[in-house]
Amino acid sequence: MLSFLSAAQNSGVFLGVNAGVPITTPTYGGGLAVIKQALPSNGIGYAVGVDLGYKQALSKNMGLKYYLEYNYSKSKGKKEGSSIQLINKVDANITADLLTLNIDYYFNPVDLFGIYVGIGVGYQSFKPTWDYVGMGNTTGSVGGKTKGGLAVPLNVGVTFNISDGNQILLGAKIPLVAYDYKTEIPAVFSGGAATSMAPANVKLKNYIVQVGYNYTF
Repeated sequence: MLSFLSAAQNSGVFLGVNAGVPITTPTYGGGLAVIKQALPSNGIGYAVGVDLGYKQALSKNMGLKYYLEYNYSKSKGKKEGSSIQLINKVDANITADLLTLNIDYYFNPVDLFGIYVGIGVGYQSFKPTWDYVGMGNTTGSVGGKTKGGLAVPLNVGVTFNISDGNQILLGAKIPLVAYDYKTEIPAVFSGGAATSMAPANVKLKNYIVQVGYNYTF
């Protein structure tokens, strides 16, 4: 039988799962900046994740959580009918991995509900691919390689404390550091020679809104 006491009252090891929606926002640079009107301005898809850590109760209604979290996400974007005459359509597919060590502070103003805020540090990787259709139905692709670097997400959300060991979370992971993905595009898109390539880059941020479940042992 559920006691409807705050799950935050107990210290212990916890295991969690989550699912949600990633919103990927690109900032185009180099050769991609020249043709950004033909490129998707964002991507939306799905995300799943797991976390494992320790919950330390500092008092009846507040405490800290230390945990390792992994999130996998995939988002898509599309742009058609741009003012760039050489490009008719672009489909973007962006796969992302996020692995972080996190520390969150939580506070339960009442037994049943709580709020939390925290920060993580770790590694993020992206595999973005932009498939395009050009003049005369010519096709091509940009990107496609997996690259990664530093990740620093801000964690915020609310909790529904079902019992001492069961908790539902609604939260968001807000990236504080963008990853600068470097690639090349056909130089013809930016006014160069048709047979050469031009350097390009895109700064990627992956915002994740998620619903999760934690069980504290």
